[in-house]
Amino acid sequence: MTNGTVARATARMLERRYVTRSGVTRISILIAAAAAVWFSRADLAGAVLGSLLLGLVLYCDVVRSHMRVHRLDALTLWTVSMAVQLREYVVYVGLVFGAAAAGHAGAWGWASGALIALALRDALLVARSSPPARSPVRPFPLPLQRRSGESMETRVPRSRAGDGGGPKTKTASLRTEAPGVVHRRIDTSGPARSVRRMLTFGQPIRFLVIAVTTMVWDARLAFVGLIVGCVLAITHELADPASQGEGR
Repeated sequence: MTNGTVARATARMLERRYVTRSGVTRISILIAAAAAVWFSRADLAGAVLGSLLLGLVLYCDVVRSHMRVHRLDALTLWTVSMAVQLREYVVYVGLVFGAAAAGHAGAWGWASGALIALALRDALLVARSSPPARSPVRPFPLPLQRRSGESMETRVPRSRAGDGGGPKTKTASLRTEAPGVVHRRIDTSGPARSVRRMLTFGQPIRFLVIAVTTMVWDARLAFVGLIVGCVLAITHELADPASQGEGR
């Protein structure tokens, strides 16, 4: 509640200074670059200050979400999406330079593995979350059925005890479904939704992994954590059909 109020107040202040959503994203790139500089020091102070700056980057995202949108076209959405990816790559570069400065020769290999795993994770989630293609040909309606899922009224004979067995009728509502349609009941609330969102391994979770691993160990463990997290996200997406269509 307090964080939302502070972020909303910050968003109003920036709007009064004519700062747009894209402007907030550009500010977050500069903050991510500063975090990369601190991570390149490869010491505890650099890890702590870099992690704090990563938290400020995520705060920029919260502020951007509270900004009133007057113009939100496809170009703006694409620019923001590319900038969000760019700032993460900048942080990776800082981690690589920090690991190289600490004498770890295989840092570039671990960084390449993390980038490949992240690219596979993003490609799979984008492909799975895209809407299915619609058939251009409208199918013919089935007999006694106008639309899939449409409620139809029918009269069902029923005998009542004690009335001589005379046929009685009542109105019953039958719900017809198209053949082959399978409906899954997906739990999208409570802890199940939180766990599912964590398993998608979004950028806030990735930044958290970077912050914790760099303060506990070094950049090599950060890249290992990123690779493992992306692999788990891919495995969960392939194994759990209920995850398809979740917001990313």
